[in-house]
Amino acid sequence: MTGRLPFPPPGRVLDGQELQSVARAVAEAEELWTDLLPHRTGERGYAEVFLDEHLGVWVLQWTSDDHDTGYHDHDHSAGAVHVARGAIRHEHLRLGHRPVGTRVPTGEGFCFDETFIHRMRREPGAGPTVTVHAYSPPLVSTGQYGEQDDGLLHRVPTPSDEHLSPKGRQGTPSTKPPDADTDEGGP
Repeated sequence: MTGRLPFPPPGRVLDGQELQSVARAVAEAEELWTDLLPHRTGERGYAEVFLDEHLGVWVLQWTSDDHDTGYHDHDHSAGAVHVARGAIRHEHLRLGHRPVGTRVPTGEGFCFDETFIHRMRREPGAGPTVTVHAYSPPLVSTGQYGEQDDGLLHRVPTPSDEHLSPKGRQGTPSTKPPDADTDEGGP
């Protein structure tokens, strides 16, 4: 076991709703993660906050509007994300249509099961953003998705300690740049 939590470790695999409570509690306990973040701008940083056989908790720092995980899954892990500072854009891939995206501001979050495919990026213009991610069982690998040169969507298996970034073309984002006249992608 590494790191600390603001409560005793649960000692079992958690579901998405339980993970959402974990992510929120860790986000609110800034003393657990503030010193773990890299203090440089321009790079998306991440650090492990807690890890045992049932639970993994990470903190991510998003310092630029181009920070983007690309579409990915979490292999066999359920998860949750809570925004501690700033805002992210959370997008769901839709085949044949623009993705569905929502702005997730400070104090809000979401959870997902092991079948979920999504993309997160810093909400354009949101400023420095910090998110807390909780996974159960702990993340071992992810699958990253992107359109390759053959025009097909491919899954690229990736170890959990590799920095997520778009692998191949990601399609049209759910929002246009902030200077565009309209936003056809929703909230």
